[in-house]
Amino acid sequence: MTDPLVRLQRAESALYERLCEAIASLEDEELAGLVVLGAVLARDKKDATVMIDGGGAAQEDRAHILAKLRKASGYIASYVAGALSWRRCPILHFRFDDSLENRTRLDAIFDRIHKGDK
Repeated sequence: MTDPLVRLQRAESALYERLCEAIASLEDEELAGLVVLGAVLARDKKDATVMIDGGGAAQEDRAHILAKLRKASGYIASYVAGALSWRRCPILHFRFDDSLENRTRLDAIFDRIHKGDK
């Protein structure tokens, strides 16, 4: 018998892979070039948060991209549901993830501090 948490993580992994495929297959070049960093499913599997790489995009561009993703979410959800043989896809909520940018910025600050100590 598998742990429910393990099953949830397997479902998240499968969802992540299919989301990458679905977004890459979009005809809109701006959306097709987005990098999906991960997907987090709710415990009841009705909602999923899809983390997208911020890539240093301006706030106006981000709002525009999120609006386009919301419009394309029907296609993305049907693609994912069909590819995974799920009866229905969770409701997708797209978010930009800036943790990588923040981490590199912090690394640069620590490097400057370290060089200042020497």
